[in-house]
Amino acid sequence: MKIEDWFHTLRNKAQKIEEKWQGASEQERLQLAEQLFQLRQVSDTVVDLWLQFEEKLSNAIRNIKEMEGQLPAEEKKTDPSKVNKKSPKAIETNPYEPIFRRGEGFYHLRMFQDAKKCFAELVQKSPDWESGRLYYAYSLLLCEENDLAFREFRLLGRTASSPTVVAISFNAIGCILAEEEQWLEAAQAFKTSLEIKPEQEEAKYNLALCYLRDGDAQEALDELEPYLEKNEHDWEAQMLWLRAAKLLHTMDETVEWSPPKGLQLPTRDLDSDTLQEMASLYETVGNYHRAQICYHFLTERSPKEGWTWHGLAWNTWLIAGTKRALTLVKKAISLAPENDDFLFSYGWMLLFDGRVEEAIKAFRIMLEKNRDNRLGQSGMISAYEKLGDTQEAKRLAKYFLEDTEPYVRSLGYFHLGRIAVVEENWRLAEQYLQRALPFAEQFWEIPIYLQLCASKLGQSEMKTELVQP
Repeated sequence: MKIEDWFHTLRNKAQKIEEKWQGASEQERLQLAEQLFQLRQVSDTVVDLWLQFEEKLSNAIRNIKEMEGQLPAEEKKTDPSKVNKKSPKAIETNPYEPIFRRGEGFYHLRMFQDAKKCFAELVQKSPDWESGRLYYAYSLLLCEENDLAFREFRLLGRTASSPTVVAISFNAIGCILAEEEQWLEAAQAFKTSLEIKPEQEEAKYNLALCYLRDGDAQEALDELEPYLEKNEHDWEAQMLWLRAAKLLHTMDETVEWSPPKGLQLPTRDLDSDTLQEMASLYETVGNYHRAQICYHFLTERSPKEGWTWHGLAWNTWLIAGTKRALTLVKKAISLAPENDDFLFSYGWMLLFDGRVEEAIKAFRIMLEKNRDNRLGQSGMISAYEKLGDTQEAKRLAKYFLEDTEPYVRSLGYFHLGRIAVVEENWRLAEQYLQRALPFAEQFWEIPIYLQLCASKLGQSEMKTELVQP
């Protein structure tokens, strides 16, 4: 019997016991409990045998590497966990190696509580064993005992003789600090790790991520570009680069950047998450053709996901209009009929194609499900504007001003400002639009409308911060 089949049989036995338990009598439960106990004994035996095998395998690999001259001198000097057990001297020098091997085995089996107990015993009996303390620190971290883990990593960072152990420890310190959103301190820890061991790729990626989370988009890009030269197909780093580029664009639309080689054009080889981030970046900078290509690849890869068809539909509409996009957005709605965003897009496309009554029907379907749906209400406001019924449009828009969310209130002021522009009430339009300014990034038309109001009111020029480049 193959080992896979044997484990499959054991899993089936455990599952059958679980299924029979609820309807079993007291006597039957005693029998089932006995079977569970036997399975637990089998499990313990397997773990013990695996640990013995892992120990032998690790020693064999190290010995062969040493015979072939492939073992780094630093490892020979600083990692007592890999000393040849056949040597009596080694056994004499490292009497606690069996504890290390047992803990290491539990760690690789992801049994972190058991690993923590082994390494806690090890560091108590052999406090200078650096690799053992490093395992202990990581076991604590993976058991969510962050404070104790931080203390162990900091001790290693200050006292370890191995540069590798010190670099790894500072990288881990940075991760703990980043989890607590202490971005400045985390970045410093990652920098220290890289000063000690510049080739440590994980710390480079972590530093870039830290910069991005702290809003330093340019610094994140500076770290990621050399990283992606060596790790061209690392999709997580690609996503990070795209997010940093998007953030940088929102901060300064005049900045110019050149994508890394693997991101210069969307291709089918890219990971789905990377394609999605790439599409988002292209939409931000107005490159709808490339965004459309990204979504085309995504629909091929995930044809049953409504969001892929919606993204393709929206960018197709921006490029070629309603006729070509409508079938695609209908596909998205059929795959996710509960998603109001898709139905709103359908109504919005119809509205701008002059099919106002059909658009109103779509928006009303949304409002029948939820009368307070802000998307549906916004669609109706725009539809009433198209029909020339500005009074009804204003009535709906004023409901937004009663909302507790600042963004929704700003959206209401934005609607009222646009309606006032249509009515050529320039002073009122300016007042409404000024109140929507805190969310000008979401409503990119505000500076244009304000400039128009200023012109109509006889003002010579607007403040430069209200004018988009």
